[in-house]
Amino acid sequence: MATRVAAGARSGIRRRPAVLGLGVAVLVAFAIGLVVRPLPPRAKGPSELDQVRAELARRYYRRLSPAVLASSSIPRLIAALHDRYTTYLTPAEYLVARRQFAAGYGGIGITVGPTPNGLVVRRAWVGSVHATGVRPGDLIVAIDGKATDRLPYREAVGRILGPAGTTVRLRIQRGVRTFEVELKRRQFEVHPVHARLDGKVGVVRISTFVQGSAAETRAAVRRLRAEGAHAYVVDLRGNPGGLLDQAVQIASLFLRDGSTIVSLAGAHRPLHTYYSKGDLAVSAPLAVLVDRRSASASEVVAGALKDYARATIIGLPTFGKSLVQQIDQLPSGAALKLTVARYLTPAGYVISHGGIQPDIRSRHALVAAIEFFAGRRS
Repeated sequence: MATRVAAGARSGIRRRPAVLGLGVAVLVAFAIGLVVRPLPPRAKGPSELDQVRAELARRYYRRLSPAVLASSSIPRLIAALHDRYTTYLTPAEYLVARRQFAAGYGGIGITVGPTPNGLVVRRAWVGSVHATGVRPGDLIVAIDGKATDRLPYREAVGRILGPAGTTVRLRIQRGVRTFEVELKRRQFEVHPVHARLDGKVGVVRISTFVQGSAAETRAAVRRLRAEGAHAYVVDLRGNPGGLLDQAVQIASLFLRDGSTIVSLAGAHRPLHTYYSKGDLAVSAPLAVLVDRRSASASEVVAGALKDYARATIIGLPTFGKSLVQQIDQLPSGAALKLTVARYLTPAGYVISHGGIQPDIRSRHALVAAIEFFAGRRS
């Protein structure tokens, strides 16, 4: 289950709740290829603004003019890029970013959503914080003494997350009553892949591309094949993306060894092509399900399988994001998430130009896929 702690990919989309325990805290919608790259601390050196300027000047996917780089503050510098994917992360937001593609992380087992007065608890899992008295509908008004109505949403979420075994103190408002609880964070595991057999069709749903997604997908395909699957559906609907290496490995399961999967290029980096390694299920009939929320790494997988005519793409056109981000930690504990490259499908198609177009357009993609395979057998 992918969970989000940021606004949707397009401005104006209502912010969804964040799961602080089960699931993946996704800070930036539809990011792929994220790499955490610490910068060396310096006792005395350039200001943080100068460090951000330097990183953008030598790593940003487009060449920047001196006028842009001369911006007088970090917010103005980033605003001048006109790139909604390049952002400055506070230390708490960086904490969320580090966990967004992990196979597990420390949390307290609640789902929260933003309100003008703080964070509202949407759900609390049995066995996590129920015993403490935190309930759905509670309003978190302070985290470790810091008022949540004065914190950006992502900042507040980042303050709740932390290493397993550590504690966080929450001030809770329930009706007219206000009280404090101290909660110990625990480790929650992420399982983004769910598989089942529908007749002779193996259905593999991948909710996000985090560490371990490829291994879970490989294991699922092997299990389904052993159970008698003659065809496969890879369901990427609603999948906002994730780690590029996981996308490459998953596409590799269905392509012959050495096939091109995706190419990356930027103003400060040479063209780099990723090739398939694995070929677990290269001949079985295959359908890939997508919709308008399938983005980035999802589009890498769908684009590669479409270009090779390896899979029938079913659903709705995808989101259309062809930019790759990287996170550079700054000595202050904050970080810069910057766009470092754009990617191309094996046929050279830029996905931002309309997304991946389905071969069979349907709002009921899974039903259409099962019917498609039934028609092939008849």
